[in-house]
Amino acid sequence: MTQFHRRRWSGRGLHPGCILGVLVFLGLGVSARATASPALQPFLTRHCVECHDAETRKGGLDLTAAVAAPETTAGIDRWVGIHDRVASGEMPPPKKKSRPTAGESRGFTNALAKVLLNTERQRIAREGRATQRRMNRHEYEQTVRDLLFLPALEVKGFLPEDGVVGGFNKVGAGLDVSHVHLGRYLSAAEFAVRSAMAPRVEAPKRTVQRFHAWDQGEFFGLIPLDGPKERRTFPLVGLKLMTNVMATLKRDAEPDADRRQREAMGVVVSTYEPTEIRFGGFRAPMTGRYRLRASGYSFWMGPKFTQVSKGRRSEPVTLYADSDPRILRRLGSFDFGVEPTVCELEVDLLAGETIRPDAARLHRSRPPDHRNPLTEADGMPGVAFQWLEVEGPIFEQWPPAGHQALFGALPIKDRPKAEGVSRRRQRPAGVAVESAEPAIDAERLLRSFLGRAYRGTVAEADVARFVTLVKGSMATGSDFTEAMIAGYTAVLSSPSFLYIDEPKPGKLADGALAERLSFFLWNAAPDAELRALAAKGRLQKPDVLRAQTERLLDDPRSRQFIDAFLDYWLDLRGIAATAPDEQLYPDYQLDDLLVESMATETQVFFGELIRRNLGITNLVDSEFAMLNERLARHYGIEGVDGVGFRRVPLRRERVRGGLLTQASVLKVTANGTTTSPVKRGAWVMSRIIGRPPPPAPPSVPAVEPDIRGATTIREQLAKHRTQESCNACHRLIDPAGFALENFDVMGGWRTRYRASGGDPVKGIGHNGNFFHFGLGPDVDASGELPDGRTFQDVRELKQLLVSDREQLARNLVRQLVVYATGAPVGFADRPEIEEILRANRRGDFPVRSLIHGVVQSDLFRNK
Repeated sequence: MTQFHRRRWSGRGLHPGCILGVLVFLGLGVSARATASPALQPFLTRHCVECHDAETRKGGLDLTAAVAAPETTAGIDRWVGIHDRVASGEMPPPKKKSRPTAGESRGFTNALAKVLLNTERQRIAREGRATQRRMNRHEYEQTVRDLLFLPALEVKGFLPEDGVVGGFNKVGAGLDVSHVHLGRYLSAAEFAVRSAMAPRVEAPKRTVQRFHAWDQGEFFGLIPLDGPKERRTFPLVGLKLMTNVMATLKRDAEPDADRRQREAMGVVVSTYEPTEIRFGGFRAPMTGRYRLRASGYSFWMGPKFTQVSKGRRSEPVTLYADSDPRILRRLGSFDFGVEPTVCELEVDLLAGETIRPDAARLHRSRPPDHRNPLTEADGMPGVAFQWLEVEGPIFEQWPPAGHQALFGALPIKDRPKAEGVSRRRQRPAGVAVESAEPAIDAERLLRSFLGRAYRGTVAEADVARFVTLVKGSMATGSDFTEAMIAGYTAVLSSPSFLYIDEPKPGKLADGALAERLSFFLWNAAPDAELRALAAKGRLQKPDVLRAQTERLLDDPRSRQFIDAFLDYWLDLRGIAATAPDEQLYPDYQLDDLLVESMATETQVFFGELIRRNLGITNLVDSEFAMLNERLARHYGIEGVDGVGFRRVPLRRERVRGGLLTQASVLKVTANGTTTSPVKRGAWVMSRIIGRPPPPAPPSVPAVEPDIRGATTIREQLAKHRTQESCNACHRLIDPAGFALENFDVMGGWRTRYRASGGDPVKGIGHNGNFFHFGLGPDVDASGELPDGRTFQDVRELKQLLVSDREQLARNLVRQLVVYATGAPVGFADRPEIEEILRANRRGDFPVRSLIHGVVQSDLFRNK
């Protein structure tokens, strides 16, 4: 594998004060004479060697010793950096007396570009743009889910984290396979196969069971009566509070139907210790699809907890799947109204999971002492849970589709389950599959399965290899069932399953094109329609490819692309990596509804851009936001009610709108305690604008904001920037970060910093605890861009950024190309990217159209 394949580098890390200084950052020794083309050497000698000779060695580089020639792939990444810095006018440095004329620089860059293009194109002709790669762990999980018809299967946790190259976990250079991977794949594959098998011979009866909150005992009603009243559950019949709790819950006879329908258990807190309510009378009997219906309503609890009246607003409720020990999996959210409301969710549950409801807006009563921040003079809000109805398990056929994909219609019989095996990790098959002709059935079943698993033509040698494995397993004492499980486990761990089919340079075959499209827009292997089109040789036709791109984007499974793409492009996968500091940000503690809403906002916002084919400038500044009530309240936007997300128009003087001011982005670019203009500015430069700053020199310590409030971060950075080597980078990084200083670590608006001292602010947090923090110096969000344009706040910065909409589009296309093709963008890719931009310049570079442009490009259709 060439150096170019192992490590691409954009060249933007060059220090502005030295044209070639960072060439040594790659750690390559300087040992041979420079061999640059004759057309390049005079420019380097006249304008560069003065600072980069054996004595001066600015940036640690001696140009008189050696630099790998641009005609070789070993040095191409470094020469791309040289080209870009000279082309931008940053090199040679502006202060240099003998700066080249514009014509000289243009002549140098034109000559260098020809060499770079020729060199890269020769390599691509030999090797292709992309290194053949395996599926990453997310793709593996989704592909196995589809193959075995198990939408809730969880296997990515078996596998090691994937490497990140070019910002994504899609690039072959970061997706190696070690002996650790092989063992983990075998474990994941066996678990998946066993999970797909029928747990018993007889089809489970599809039942409808109703679990009344009054009947849940310790799971709902037996809250200690000697503690704070807010932490109790309150038996209700409609709006009548039943004060004798124990006598009420102990039934002597079944109540009449009308009373039964009106009974409820009320809470004035969220689900948190010790009020950890759940419908524990239900446990999913097996993994499968279930339909949940929940009934409840909001109410108003009087100040002395002796009377209840009608609620004053709807209340959001979240349902979680709950398994021991307190492993929660979010299923969905809805709103209970002031009248009894029945809400429905269709979900996938794992065997043994129960349902935990959470009145998400209400506070969490954190021990030891707490107060309800929603309390008013005449009482507080509450949520009444009446019942949970569970329909299921829902199977369209029996044995389940996954079992039939493995064993067809072969007869099955029950067999005892193995002892001492974890239910969540390696549940053994509940049935044995019987075969009168094991060798014939093994070949028939494996041939059929391999046709789907290998996503194309299956070689006879592959079938023979796995049949031999099954026969060998039976010869050593395994029964037919266990031998077939071993065979299927091997298939799901084999290179032909794990690796995406892009073996040769040049134009992708139809099957490989189908895979690339599906792994791009669904994060999974192609479905039957894509495979059929590929088999007929029709997918290469531009109109067919466009129609399939539309189909995949319109399918709900495109959410898998949106979520995965944003996880890496915008770093959303780190949304839960930090928590707000308890001392400086106590008002944000335990606010799960806010945190859960953050990432969803960004996901549905980007989905809206795709669905409506909106322009690229919306990434920076949009006239709308996708909000639910909790986020709207966080942003200070009125008129949004309920837990569901919807499109909300923003006022002309808006602060919000676009990605930069979304809470998810502002949270992942902060550390939970402080915000840094350097970190946020670098994020904006690299993720949104597409001009990543150079890495900080290892000898320079990071600037840490002063939480005491003695100095502002701007003051600290001003001192830091007095050093010329620091100022050269920070003048590029800091401005966008300064504009975002009006937003705290959770994306809330502020005009003053919080500090451990300063003017006190007191209140009661979502955790029910009294808090106080200090307000420090005022925030100054003004700044100046490197080109001299100034702004006073984030509103003005946005207007400056959207003025270069072509660069915003160029960056998004580059990100999409890396994600879609599994290869970083090289110098030879630039003309194709510019062609995509030219074709979409009208209409503000619409996002959906840019995706189509990527798919139709030679970059996508060739290895």
